Amino acid sequence: MLKTVIRDSLIYGLASILSRGLAIFLLPIYTRVLSPADYGVYDLLVTLVALANLVVALEVSQGLARYWADNHEGAARVRFASTALWFTAGMYLLVCGFALLFAEPLTALLTGDVVYVHAFRLGMAFIALNGLYYLVLNQFRWELRSREFAVISLGYALLTLGFALLFCLVLDLGLEGVLLAQIAATLIGLLAALWRLRSSFRPAFDVEALQKMLVFSLPLVPSGIAIFTSLYINRFALIQYASIEEVGIYGLATRVAGLITLLILGVQAALTPLVYQHANDPETPGQIARLFSWFAALALLGCLGLGLLAGELVQVFATADYASAAPLVFILAPAMLLSQMYVFAPGIGIRKKTLYQLGVTLLAAAVSVLANWLLVPAFGMPGAAWATLLSSAVFLWGWFWVSQRLYPVPYAWRQLALGLLAFLACVVAGRVIGTLSQPVLLALVVKAVVLMVLALMLVGLRLVSVTELQAGYRVLRDRFRRS
Repeated sequence: MLKTVIRDSLIYGLASILSRGLAIFLLPIYTRVLSPADYGVYDLLVTLVALANLVVALEVSQGLARYWADNHEGAARVRFASTALWFTAGMYLLVCGFALLFAEPLTALLTGDVVYVHAFRLGMAFIALNGLYYLVLNQFRWELRSREFAVISLGYALLTLGFALLFCLVLDLGLEGVLLAQIAATLIGLLAALWRLRSSFRPAFDVEALQKMLVFSLPLVPSGIAIFTSLYINRFALIQYASIEEVGIYGLATRVAGLITLLILGVQAALTPLVYQHANDPETPGQIARLFSWFAALALLGCLGLGLLAGELVQVFATADYASAAPLVFILAPAMLLSQMYVFAPGIGIRKKTLYQLGVTLLAAAVSVLANWLLVPAFGMPGAAWATLLSSAVFLWGWFWVSQRLYPVPYAWRQLALGLLAFLACVVAGRVIGTLSQPVLLALVVKAVVLMVLALMLVGLRLVSVTELQAGYRVLRDRFRRS
C-alpha cells in the first residue's frame, strides 16, 4: 500500500500544485480588478460554495466512496454512482432554485447591500455546477484513476485562468466577470469528466442504494456544518464587527496561506481510498504512522517558509490595499493545514463510526464561535486568525483522540512534539527578523538560513532520516527519467 500511496500522492500532488499554481495567477488579476469590498463579496460567495459542498447533497459523495470500496461487482458500483449523481443534481436544483427566488433579501443579508444581487445570482449558478463537478471529479479517486483526475483538474485550472483573462481584463466585467469565468470553466470541466466516466454513470436511480449511502453520510452533515462553522464563521464575525473590506483582505490572506494545503492534497486524495481497501492489513498502521512523520516534517517547513515570505507574496499577488494580509499568514497557514490532517487518523471512517465525527466537529465549532466572539471585536482580523488556529487545533486533537481508540496507529509522538517546539522557535526568530530594517536580498538570505536550520533540526530529531531522504530522491529521479 505504501508504494501505491506515494505514487498516487505524487500524481495527485503534482496535479494540485499545477492547478493551484495556475490559480495563483488569478490573484493578481482579481486584486487589481476588484476592490477589497468586491473581493470580500467574492470571498463570501466562495464561502457559500464550501458550505454547499458539505451539506446540500447530504455528503452522499462520502457514502459513495465507502460503498464503492465495499462492492467489487460492476453493476452494483454503477448503481451506487448513478444514484449519487442524480440525487446530487436534484438537491442542488432545489436549494439553488430556492435561493434564486429570494435573491434580493438573501443578498442584503449576506453582504449588507442589494447592489450585489446579480453577483449573488451568478454565485448560485456556480455553486450548483461546482457541487456536481466536485462529486464527479472525486469519482476518479474512488476508481483509483489518478492520472485522469490530474488531467481534468489541470484543464479546469487552465480554463478558469483563460476565462478570467477574457472576462476580467478584456471585457472588464469586474466581480461578475470573475464569477462568469468560474461558471464557464466548471461547466466544461464537468462535461469532460462525465464523458470520461460515462461507463460509471447511467440514467438510473436506486432507492435502496441511496438509503445505504445516506445511512453512512447523514451523520456527516451536522459534522459538515460544524466544520464550516469552525473555518468560516470568522467571515461573518468580521462583517458584524468590522467591514466587508476586511473580509476581502482576510480572504486574500487565506488564499496565500492556503498554498500550504498543496502539501496535503495529493496525500489526502491518494491515502483515503487505499486505507479503506487495506485497513485489515497488519502493516497498514505502521505505514500510516511513518507517512504522518514524513508529512509533519514537510508541513512544519512549509508553514515556516510561507510565513517568512508572506510579505513578499502579498506584494506580488495584490496591491497596497491588501498589505495588512501578510501578518495573518503565519497564523492561518498552520490553521488551514491542521484542519486537513485528519486523513492520517482513519479510525472513524474505517469503523464507520461517523457519529463520533459529529462530536469532534461540534466541539471545534463551539470553540470557533466562542473564540471569534471574544477575539474579533477586540483584535479584528488577527483575532479571527487566532480563533481559526485554536479551533483547528482542537479539531485535530479530538479527531486523533477518537481515532486512536478505534484504529490504533503507532505515531512517533515524542519526535513530533520536539519538532513542533523547534518550529515555534524558528517562528519567533523569523518574526524578529521581519521587524528589522535590512536590504531585501539580505532578508531573503537570512530567512533561508532560518528555514535550513529547522530542516536540519527535523532530520536530527529523526522525523525524516537521511536514508529516507536519499530513497525518496532516487524514487523521484527514476520516475522523472522514465517520463
